[in-house]
Amino acid sequence: MKGLASVAFWALGASALAAEPCVTATFDRPLDGATDVVSHVSDVPSVRFPAFWQEGVFDGVRYNITAASEGVVRPLNFVDDWEVSFVCDQATGTCDFDENRAPPEQAVAAAKVIGQCLLGLDLTPDPAPVEVTVEAAEPDITPPTEPDATVPTPTPEPAAAAPCGSAAVDEATEIATLQRLLLLAGQDPGPVDGFLGPKSFAAMGAFVDDPGWNTPISDVIAILDAQLCDAPQSAANE
Repeated sequence: MKGLASVAFWALGASALAAEPCVTATFDRPLDGATDVVSHVSDVPSVRFPAFWQEGVFDGVRYNITAASEGVVRPLNFVDDWEVSFVCDQATGTCDFDENRAPPEQAVAAAKVIGQCLLGLDLTPDPAPVEVTVEAAEPDITPPTEPDATVPTPTPEPAAAAPCGSAAVDEATEIATLQRLLLLAGQDPGPVDGFLGPKSFAAMGAFVDDPGWNTPISDVIAILDAQLCDAPQSAANE
């Protein structure tokens, strides 16, 4: 499920609205507090690949931000599939955040801090939530009622089998579904963006011979479905 949130960073002067990102206009300064930072320059800028972009690790999440004032944060592991994408507008001093597949609060907070960077503001994280201590209620010492032996206990309905493979994946395109299944199978296809690249082909090589542009995506998905759905069933039968 996707949730859309819009956050405005107010109290900006006229000069602040034109401020460059905290990573500079050429994205060659690492985001404050980030590690494993890599800055990129595109030889042929496009809508998908702006002239400058940066990626790294910040506050326990992996981030990617571009000179188009767009960004996304994702988990560090290849098991969780949530993400928070955002688009910022310096003219209005706002960032729109799109939360996909229930990201943790820490990831949403990190995305908001990085959004402040794209607006040229100080990286000030949201205040930490206040922990409220609730006193435990007095225990109920009433003895349990003995069950009536004459009333049969209903047999519980068997639990429905959890979805597996592509049935458990919520992606917009077939290629994105393939990339997500490769992640679930322990491979690294690169970002789940719906575009095949060297990492995606390398990950497909673990399941098919000589993967390439002519490899039917549906065939690879069927192979991954068989493996991902068979593994839990085999473990349950042991």
